[in-house]
Amino acid sequence: MKKIMLLFFLLCTAPLPSKAMKRVISSPFDITTLSLSQKIGQLFMITAVSDEEIAKDTITKKTYPVDKEYVTKMITDYHVGGIIYLGQSDSKKQIERTKYFQSISKIPLLVGQDLEPGRVGKSRFPNFFLFKSNEKIGKRNELTYTQNIGCIIGELCKTLGVHINFAPVADVNSNPNNPIIGDRSFGSDPKEVAKHAIAFAQGLQESGIVACAKHFPGHGDTTVDSHDTLPKIDKSMHDLLNTEIKPFKELIKADIPMIMVGHIAVRELESEENLPATLSKDIVTGYLKEEFGFKGIVITDALDMNAITLTEHYKNGQAELQALIAGNDILLCPVNLIQAITSIKKAILDGTITEKEIDSHVEKILNLKKNIFSSMQNSVIESYL
Repeated sequence: MKKIMLLFFLLCTAPLPSKAMKRVISSPFDITTLSLSQKIGQLFMITAVSDEEIAKDTITKKTYPVDKEYVTKMITDYHVGGIIYLGQSDSKKQIERTKYFQSISKIPLLVGQDLEPGRVGKSRFPNFFLFKSNEKIGKRNELTYTQNIGCIIGELCKTLGVHINFAPVADVNSNPNNPIIGDRSFGSDPKEVAKHAIAFAQGLQESGIVACAKHFPGHGDTTVDSHDTLPKIDKSMHDLLNTEIKPFKELIKADIPMIMVGHIAVRELESEENLPATLSKDIVTGYLKEEFGFKGIVITDALDMNAITLTEHYKNGQAELQALIAGNDILLCPVNLIQAITSIKKAILDGTITEKEIDSHVEKILNLKKNIFSSMQNSVIESYL
């Protein structure tokens, strides 16, 4: 732990400029001041990288640009609400790039990153992100330790300018053949997974970072990776409630502020065959929001994953529109932002979705931003000003 703390404090601490910070904090979060285009833009978090060279492997995997010039245009011309840093990152360059993106955005940006313990977090910062996997943390089975790890990672997020850590993983490791979850899970016991996920989230919260539990309704008992194709779960409601869904219900009781919905087809929850949970109104609105009472922000998993993009009728902005109709508040990693915005505007015009419904999502996003940026006055960042 001492080594982790030392590495943390040795991290680059490039200061955020006083002028920029004051501008961000004083920016209006009043939805009545926003145009329809600005409101629609707030629904999106788009892919970014800290450095094109260091993240070239990530860039080559994308079918759309993620470079600085492209992200700049999406912020200034289409008013996107936030960015997620993907791929390997450089801490100094990420801080500098975040400062730049914030400086050109009329509305403060949400900044997210996958900094969960273990291999995913290490893939972002291989030189210093040395936290053990969730599996090892779960086996240690000390909730105070789990919470402390969350707190330390939260402080790291704050230094990097990250507001949302897409963690904890609340999936139950119930299938040894699962190619994507495995040691990312706290374990195979739903009750223990819930306890550690809550503790980790509380640690992040202590540092002022938004925790986002993933991947509802549960990615643990699948045999394929949703980055590659659509996973399917065929279980009874009894089994789902007592395994996959149980940690999420406990996290909801513990006031988790954000939940990510996974690209998983669950027959018991959605009658339409092969419809991902992300795009299912029955799952997102019917179960997560109404049945289980989640009042926080719902975000999709990345919409550029093959579980979505391999299906022809989800192209040309239709996946983003369907995710919005399903009840998601934030649409993560759209493949083509302009097409997605066009499809949403068209849907408003033809009455498929109303501007009032758009407003309900945007108000939640703006309230989150207001809370984040007002609390930054008391964060470690203020010591740099």
